[in-house]
Amino acid sequence: MMRTSLGYPDHGATLQILDAGRPAKVTVPQIAELQTIAAMSALASQAHTSPLILDYIARIVDATRSATQVRLGVSVRGALALARGCRAWALGHGRTYVTPDDVKTLAEPVLAHRLILDPEAEFDGVTATAVIGQILLDTAPPSQQDLR
Repeated sequence: MMRTSLGYPDHGATLQILDAGRPAKVTVPQIAELQTIAAMSALASQAHTSPLILDYIARIVDATRSATQVRLGVSVRGALALARGCRAWALGHGRTYVTPDDVKTLAEPVLAHRLILDPEAEFDGVTATAVIGQILLDTAPPSQQDLR
């Protein structure tokens, strides 16, 4: 659904990864029951997302498709991922509704890796992150007054 960068493993970790014959044994403690995780997922899907927020997401996605530096913009699947991520983000922050700031916060990690940049733009040093950042600057969010 979204991309994050963890960087490269250090030399020791690389050796462990390469040594498939003797993988390191790691015990991960269970912190939640499967039913709890399923219930949390269902709850996140119920967070209110105003039609104005959905329109904001759609306008951002549309802008990726017409950006001059982009060869292939974000698909509907990417827009759905952003909406789902925003709902979960809102609930994780104690709210039952999505805000424009939620969309702004998650737009880059959810959408940037979905762009295919024009080779000329890449040669010029343009990044997908920069494209999303500019689109967020150019795309007006709904006002708080309109969301009430």
